[in-house]
Amino acid sequence: MSQIGIVIQREYLTRVRKPSFIILTLLMPVLFVGLIVGTIYLSKLNAGEIKHIVVVDETKEYLPVLQNTDQYHFIEAEEGFQDFRKNSDEDIYATLIITGDLLQDPSALTLYSRKQVVGGTIETITSQLNKYLSDKKINSYNIPELKDILEKSKISVKMQTIRWDDSGKESESSAEAAMSIGMIFTFLIYLFIFSYGGMVMSGVLEEKTNRIVEVMVSSVKPFDLMMGKLIGIGFVGLTQFGLWGILITGFTLTGATLFSGTEAFANIETVLASGNILILCLYFVLFFIGGYLIYASLFAAIGAMVNSQEDTQQFMMPISVFIGFAFYAGFYSSQNPDGPLAFWTSFIPLTSPIVMMTRLPYGVPWWELVLSIGLLIITVILIIQLTAKIYRIGILMYGKKPSFSEIMKWLKY
Repeated sequence: MSQIGIVIQREYLTRVRKPSFIILTLLMPVLFVGLIVGTIYLSKLNAGEIKHIVVVDETKEYLPVLQNTDQYHFIEAEEGFQDFRKNSDEDIYATLIITGDLLQDPSALTLYSRKQVVGGTIETITSQLNKYLSDKKINSYNIPELKDILEKSKISVKMQTIRWDDSGKESESSAEAAMSIGMIFTFLIYLFIFSYGGMVMSGVLEEKTNRIVEVMVSSVKPFDLMMGKLIGIGFVGLTQFGLWGILITGFTLTGATLFSGTEAFANIETVLASGNILILCLYFVLFFIGGYLIYASLFAAIGAMVNSQEDTQQFMMPISVFIGFAFYAGFYSSQNPDGPLAFWTSFIPLTSPIVMMTRLPYGVPWWELVLSIGLLIITVILIIQLTAKIYRIGILMYGKKPSFSEIMKWLKY
């Protein structure tokens, strides 16, 4: 086995055998699916606490309109608002004041409360009053069966979206599903690049501070050592992504069986059915490898240049800014995948791995995809060549942090 192969095997096996890797790999899918299932379950439960709303209706018309629900009970005030406010019980959630005819003055109602009321409270009150006022307004026209005519005239259209490619092939699409898929892959690739790139930097720094690297470079070339570390840790990330994909898919399908018919899992089924998930996963792997190699190489160079974890902050800031910008560009590009921000950042190699994963579910012209991947590959080669020079010298340099001029000299060696 070659030297680089030995380093890859060491880095890979050392990390996948750690209990922390095994626990995290098994725990994350459980937490992910558990949050979905738990949210659905909790959303079906009544909060158990009935909120009492006192109604001061000066018109004596609207109190009967307000019907009690499972969460809200309406109580008529036995005194004026000013007296009631002084003697108000803390068990009262809110007080509704109606001072006039709502048809003539729709703003003649006010809701008072000690705490900020939730949106559901306002929706419960206004929906009941709006329905009553609408019926009252219709009846005022004295047209026979006008209400039935208006109800029958309401039509709700359901639009089917179809996307065709350059060959004219049609496929059903969903904007919501495309956005969901894009955001999931964008977040994953951002998370993996940042976490595993940081793992490379920590590994390099640890070997340098413990002076283990001095022994290693006596039998392994620095370039082979760096590439072995990059590739080995990259394989760890791909392994974890693959296991997460298998486990999450299995748990999701199980949850969909248990909660079949619910809106949340219907949306998940739409996401899984829309687009070609396998092709998107392949592109995810490709862009993850490109983005990971760029940033992990930079992280490896930083780990080789410094002598302590505290010293990494100065060099990490510019890289963190680029990764953060790429994530936010990907997030906002999901709203406008063909806009200028999405278009240009999907070609810049420092941002394209994250942004392009947002655009892919919407469909990307082949030439844009080829150009993005081509620029990414070229940048990976150039970045590795430059960071390898820094790594080769930096891992054996101790003492003060190198200055910018010194780093430039290293690149010329």
